[in-house]
Amino acid sequence: MYLSRVEIPWAKARNPYDLHRCLWTLFPGQPREVRKDAESSRQGFLFRTEDQQHGRPMRVLVQSRLEPFAAPGITMIGCREINPQPQHGQLLAFILTANPVKTIVDVQREAKPGKTKTKCRVPLIREEEQLDWLSRKVDGAVEVQSVTIQNHAPTHFRKGDRAGKVATVTFDGLLRVRDAELLIALLENGIGPAKAFGCGLLLVRPVG
Repeated sequence: MYLSRVEIPWAKARNPYDLHRCLWTLFPGQPREVRKDAESSRQGFLFRTEDQQHGRPMRVLVQSRLEPFAAPGITMIGCREINPQPQHGQLLAFILTANPVKTIVDVQREAKPGKTKTKCRVPLIREEEQLDWLSRKVDGAVEVQSVTIQNHAPTHFRKGDRAGKVATVTFDGLLRVRDAELLIALLENGIGPAKAFGCGLLLVRPVG
């Protein structure tokens, strides 16, 4: 895998959909992935925003299976190949910006023809729910030793004539490796939904 740091002009970074399309230009010729759900194996890239100020270029950290190419309008700050090799019982510091949600039945919307129920995702607001969500997502791979949670202002987006928002939080703490192969899968594929909005990239480093 490769870990890259890039800067995106504000004109392309202000809208989340434009930002995602812009990042795809780093990987010319790579087909867009089609996944059944948020937990399916990922062939593309994961990213998280590191610095975002209104009107200024956005700094983005990108993790990809393929090495990125230089792309017009994107400043490549650095790129290095990484090969995570976690060990059973190892203590790691981690950071994860994610979109903790639950799926409910939307009783206010009509079901599509042939379907009896319409489902939608709603954000988890309470800290206990967010911690439970994280524990479920990493269950078997690691044991969370300690964690702090930072809630962020919602990310607003517009796709055509439809507006929406994504609620994100950042988990920051320590974890202990229980199954190295499962952890590597989480590192490669990300955690949870809204990956096109900069969620899901799990970053770890050894402690000590």
